[in-house]
Amino acid sequence: MKNMSFGPWSGRLAGGLATIALIAGFAAAPASAATIEPVYIALGDSYAAGTGGGQYVAPPPGLPQECLQTAAAYPAVRGAALNLGCFGATTTDVTAVASGYAATLATASVVTVTVGGNDVDTGQVAGACTVAAGSPACSAALYNTLVVKLRQLPAKIKAMVAVLKKTAPKARIVLTGYPRLFTVSAGLTAQQAQAAKSMNTAADLLNATIALSALANRVGYVSVTERFAGHGIGSPDPWIVAPEGLCLQTVNCSLSPADAFHPTAAGYSGGYAEALKAARIP
Repeated sequence: MKNMSFGPWSGRLAGGLATIALIAGFAAAPASAATIEPVYIALGDSYAAGTGGGQYVAPPPGLPQECLQTAAAYPAVRGAALNLGCFGATTTDVTAVASGYAATLATASVVTVTVGGNDVDTGQVAGACTVAAGSPACSAALYNTLVVKLRQLPAKIKAMVAVLKKTAPKARIVLTGYPRLFTVSAGLTAQQAQAAKSMNTAADLLNATIALSALANRVGYVSVTERFAGHGIGSPDPWIVAPEGLCLQTVNCSLSPADAFHPTAAGYSGGYAEALKAARIP
């Protein structure tokens, strides 16, 4: 969930994407009203993009190659017509992307959004606290996330949702949460367990903020916490890519540093996709 600047391209989305108004097949008339299939479009950050799920694939036209999308992304698993998730995206970036794809989103009947982690700098917490739990750097990162930036998130989500409602007026809008990154177990050292508890608490508070914001803005919310229970870093069956020294070979290791602290393909399928399926989304 590392932050990435979207400045060079977000301002050009509206003009550059005007020629991509409709995805192929969107305009096809259904045989009858009873057989209408939902037009599902996904937005969000690296968790929507599928970062950590395997080999990177090219994103839709108009998005940067650094979006780090994979074929294992939960929108792909759930049959999304279009995945606009991008590594590093914030609520502001989601708004810019939605505005650029306004013509396409106008056809959407379901829109999911996974975002908020980059707004509150959770990547800095993961980096600092994994290296040295209880260190000044870890404490400073937690303070920045939980005390400073988390309280700013509801207003950012409100502004983003307002744009999405205007851009996708026919769509059911659903926000998703994030998994706890760790399963605290005997396999972790005392320092690692301390870091795990701190980051899991941060994830819980972030999820609570997103859930309450969804309720306040009258959109849906889907939690993935229970789906990932017992599958965090430190578990025998982890669904989260771990940094070197914490990962299990052939299970949740990756040669790409950007993949760390993101779901594996199994996590996107068994965690996010199953949670959405249970909620009948799309």
